[in-house]
Amino acid sequence: MNADRIFILASSIAFISWSLLFIYPYSTRIRQILYGGVVTCFSLLYTGLFISYFDPESFQSFSTLSGLISLFSNKEAVLLGWIHYLAFDLLAGLYISKDAEKNKLVPWIIRPMFFFTFMTGPLGFLLYTIIR
Repeated sequence: MNADRIFILASSIAFISWSLLFIYPYSTRIRQILYGGVVTCFSLLYTGLFISYFDPESFQSFSTLSGLISLFSNKEAVLLGWIHYLAFDLLAGLYISKDAEKNKLVPWIIRPMFFFTFMTGPLGFLLYTIIR
């Protein structure tokens, strides 16, 4: 499967996952499916792409911004970064869901945080932390 198809498939799965979390924010079953299924699949996909495309000699590129930019100069590297974002943003959303349920927050308060976490990761998590 080529990078474009993987991107579309992963993005679609992420959208469906966030939609389920939005609709059923306190469903333990949904969280289990998303964590055990989706996040695990994203992690496996990331690992496979990492092994296939990442050049171990490029580790030194992480030490400078210019080096980091050069790492993301091809489609496969950007896809690798995208899968990374999708997995960790969904993990943040799952944390928000579980923590909000534990703290007895009403779902309509956290749903906007899900949107911001899906779209902007750390900003959504920060907003949730402030609201909590």
